Amino acid sequence: MSFGSHSEYIEPSSTRDWGVLADDLYRQGRYLESAMMYEKALEIAPHDKSLWNSKGLALCRLKKLEEALAAFEKAIAIDQSYLDAWNNKGVVLYRAKMYEQSLEIFDEIIKMDPGYIKAWYNKGVVKGRMGRHLDSIEEYDRALEIDQTRPKIWNNKGSALGNLGEYERAILCFDQAIDLKLNYAEAYLNRGVAYSKLGLYDQALKDFEEAVDIDPTKPESWCNRGESFRRLQRYEEALESFDKAIAIDSRDPRAWKAKALALKALGRDREAEEALTRISIVDPSP
Repeated sequence: MSFGSHSEYIEPSSTRDWGVLADDLYRQGRYLESAMMYEKALEIAPHDKSLWNSKGLALCRLKKLEEALAAFEKAIAIDQSYLDAWNNKGVVLYRAKMYEQSLEIFDEIIKMDPGYIKAWYNKGVVKGRMGRHLDSIEEYDRALEIDQTRPKIWNNKGSALGNLGEYERAILCFDQAIDLKLNYAEAYLNRGVAYSKLGLYDQALKDFEEAVDIDPTKPESWCNRGESFRRLQRYEEALESFDKAIAIDSRDPRAWKAKALALKALGRDREAEEALTRISIVDPSP
């Protein structure tokens, strides 16, 4: 839906009207306007838990985490068993880097409903962020006991296994994710990384090719594609990939360093030195 010079919404008068308008704005990515419309709806229906929850989601998108948290807590105060609001509260705490408090929320949800899969999944995400990868895998396994058809869970479990150096097992998880979602760029990227860790650069290259075909906007996919070419001594093709990565994010030191190595291998020493100089500009850390 797109707006012309005149709004098709004329003076909403009911909670439902404001809520529908807010939902439409949210779907369009117009989160500030969406939050304002939810506020209008709440002036009419201040005890509507779903409106508080939706307002919190819009505020979360705006990175207004304290306000989002307050909105989710309002929803919970209206209905203590409102699991989606509890879950969203946990997500906000995670984004605020309050990891232990976030885990407490997800544990509380599981006490109320052990079948609430998002809580198990989110516990896995939080523990992964804390570097507790083995614990993270246990949470993903609990989520998979509930539903094995969620590609994101398989992908995250694979990433956790990869972080533990279990690359073969990680690949099996990425296989599952891709079987469930054929255009899953992140799973192809992660499987390619696992193949690279095993020195299987031809297989890795195929996965990175898939990743950039599906989503060409991710510099890490181009950078990894280039690294596979470099490992296979296909330096000109490697340079093309590194240049793609740099075009997307010119401040990525990894891309500049990899480009320098490829240039060095081609005997283009002066250009390699220039690329290395760029690293000190974009990443001045000692």
